[in-house]
Amino acid sequence: MNKYVLLSAIILAAFLFISCGEKKASTSLNAMDTFMTIQVYGKKPDAALEKTKERIYQIERNISTTNKASDVYRLNHSEKISVSTDTLTLTKYGLDFAKQTDGVFNPALYPITSAWGFTTGDYKVPSQNQINELLPLTDYSKIQIDGTYINMEHGMALDFGAIGKGYTGDEVIRLLKDNGIKSALLDLGGNIQALGKKADGTEWTIGIKSPWTGKAAAAIKIADKAVITSGGYERFFTADDGHNYIHIFDSKTGKPVDNGIAGVTIITESGLYADALSTTMFVMGLEDAASYWRHNSDFEMIIFTENQDLYYTEGLEEKLKLFADFSSVNVIRK
Repeated sequence: MNKYVLLSAIILAAFLFISCGEKKASTSLNAMDTFMTIQVYGKKPDAALEKTKERIYQIERNISTTNKASDVYRLNHSEKISVSTDTLTLTKYGLDFAKQTDGVFNPALYPITSAWGFTTGDYKVPSQNQINELLPLTDYSKIQIDGTYINMEHGMALDFGAIGKGYTGDEVIRLLKDNGIKSALLDLGGNIQALGKKADGTEWTIGIKSPWTGKAAAAIKIADKAVITSGGYERFFTADDGHNYIHIFDSKTGKPVDNGIAGVTIITESGLYADALSTTMFVMGLEDAASYWRHNSDFEMIIFTENQDLYYTEGLEEKLKLFADFSSVNVIRK
């Protein structure tokens, strides 16, 4: 081939690659009381990102516990209302998961978490009498769904803080796919979800924060997965007696969990499932969480204990890279 023809062919190929190639774009926003970032690769990434932001704000408007116009606020201050698809989906999922876990996961804990001040920042330790009075209001079995209507007893209240971001991540992934995006990484306030692989075809490397130092304790490579963590170090207050109370609650006692767990990370396909699991496994504690995984091994799990021990499920043996010095490293096997 003539060298000039060859050169022209190379230039044309390069032009076609650039004109047809995918672009990188990113955005950030504050929603659901957290900072979120989204990066995508695609032919029309900016348009996809705008739709994504609109969808996040829409979900927030529906499920906020403080926005007086939201479904959840109106539901918590009424007794029976018709709600949006977002609120209905989360209510059904929350109630189903509560039944599956015998109430370890409970979407109706808002009266209790409010009494402890976690909804307002006005932290306090309620009396045992006050807790005993509020516990009947957290009985999720009393919540009824009739079509698009949700009915609760007076004084009961829903809160989707434990699953709202996971659901939002799934909705964002679905929206990006519908808009031709095949590669994206979401960080929704620490909830990480990946769509596909990176633009260069390699997997995403996700760092997992140490509960003790705030630095990366481990890393894992993923594609089309959610990596979601619940940790007692994220939100807590120190009472006058010097005891730390975390924002993750035991629904049976009405008190913050104190079982030796420092953090739980879940790796699975669905952000909603991972979000629900991370809270549930934290509340269950090490032995029950390991048992649950053995009977429902459609996810992988990492557990950090307050004694700086690390436990992880056997499916991560070839995928997890450790950086921190742990007191012990243990593999959970079937």
